[in-house]
Amino acid sequence: MKTINELGAIAIVLGSVALTACAGGVENAAIDDAPRTVVVSMKENGTEVSFEPAIVEVRRGDILRFVQEGSMPHNVELVRNTAPKGVDLGDYWKGPYLTKQGEIYDIVIDERFADGEYDFLCAPHVALGMKGRLVVNGGLPAAAPAETAGTPALPEVKGVQGLQELPYELDGEVKVFRLTAEKIAWETKEGTLVEAMAYNRMIPGPLIRVTEGDRVRIIVTNKMDENHTTHWHGLYVPNKMDGVSGISQKPILPGESFTYEFTANPAGTRLYHSHFNAMSQEGSGLYGMFVIEERDPPPVRQADREEIMMLGDGGLGFVINGKEFPMTEPIRMRKGERVKVRMANLGGMYHPMHMHGGYFTVVAKDGFPVENPQQMNTISIAPGETWDVILSPQYPGTWIWHCHVLAHATGARDADGNETAAGMIGAVIVEDGGTETVDLAAHTHH
Repeated sequence: MKTINELGAIAIVLGSVALTACAGGVENAAIDDAPRTVVVSMKENGTEVSFEPAIVEVRRGDILRFVQEGSMPHNVELVRNTAPKGVDLGDYWKGPYLTKQGEIYDIVIDERFADGEYDFLCAPHVALGMKGRLVVNGGLPAAAPAETAGTPALPEVKGVQGLQELPYELDGEVKVFRLTAEKIAWETKEGTLVEAMAYNRMIPGPLIRVTEGDRVRIIVTNKMDENHTTHWHGLYVPNKMDGVSGISQKPILPGESFTYEFTANPAGTRLYHSHFNAMSQEGSGLYGMFVIEERDPPPVRQADREEIMMLGDGGLGFVINGKEFPMTEPIRMRKGERVKVRMANLGGMYHPMHMHGGYFTVVAKDGFPVENPQQMNTISIAPGETWDVILSPQYPGTWIWHCHVLAHATGARDADGNETAAGMIGAVIVEDGGTETVDLAAHTHH
């Protein structure tokens, strides 16, 4: 990665050329139309962090340069759900971390950047306000809007929900499951297909549900063009079954399979996810939930039924169960019904999930029962954490449940300049047989 000092000579030469051109009588308009390098500094002042300037205006053909001026690691992510419809920025959605003063990250504002606004943020510091807005207007011609953001060569998966329960075969007393890792084009919201990676062509991957003490065998086949391993997050497994390349196993090469076998313990909400190129593979959808049921749960952890909420924030955007609002599926329940929600964060950011209309009771953390169940309406979920909660809405109606880092739940501005609802927004719909509920599609602004 280049530093600002290494580029100093280039900048001086370019400046000299510009001055020479001016002396030669080049029209000001021609200079104004020339590509520019627009610099944004990553600033730190004690506990305060920021992009300066926070609002940046560029044209296609310009270079947007981020310069690390602090000591903490910072990165730049463009918020997918705020971009104009049909835009796919590829690797620019999520930039690298800059860890040393003077390091730079350049974004070439090329034909993929349609006119419009794009929010950007630093993933580890967005909760501290480190975010900004990019405004693209004019310059070189823009590419024609794509009908989808997917890659035509990939299998297109539309109208499918993740977390479908995975069936198994019995080999004696062993429950045998099969997972296949594959690259697909996954529908995150209507009209948008995103290049993704998935287990069994769904995001999140299929739900594996067993009972504590069951013997399980899971055959993982890699149909991707890169290596892979699968890690069993929170499970007690022999070291050689842990799924970490170079430590507990060799990677699963393209076209090959690996068999994991272990006894399912301990009981609770557990996970599985990629552990090879983990930031990109897991961020692209290679994750799922592994539920190990207690054989005799006490009443405090029992429920009439359960739901799952898995959060993601990588290349798919800000998603709940693999979907952006308004394609997220609401939780529907009757007044007085006891519903357990198993929550997990497979993204790289913290997400404080706030439920309107009542509270929930925390009964387990990382799959382990809590000694003193706690009532809350907002729970901050760190990457890799799981929480089990029992819903207790106080009134019937339609209640949204969303990430309170509002950049994660806000989309592009509409024609009137108002922020739209998008991203990490779910809902709980409580029915009592008389109260009218609302179509979530009506929630257009957040």
